[in-house]
Amino acid sequence: MAYVVDVGSVRDALEALPSEALVALADMLDLLELAPWSGDPLVDRNPDGAVRTMSFAGTGLITYVIVEHLGRVDLLQLHWAG
Repeated sequence: MAYVVDVGSVRDALEALPSEALVALADMLDLLELAPWSGDPLVDRNPDGAVRTMSFAGTGLITYVIVEHLGRVDLLQLHWAG
């Protein structure tokens, strides 16, 4: 099953990313479409929780929630320290 990735909540942060970060993020979004559960749980005490994190390009981090019954991944936060 392929998931739809919704980036609406982080649109402003996306516009501020440098090009090398956008390339790495695009690769990560491709992964999220196919395997969103591969990210780390946000809360260690809840390893099966739908809120997850994933790093990209060495200095980027996204937080997202998997809405399983809708087949959707919603990006919640995007951080870039590069």
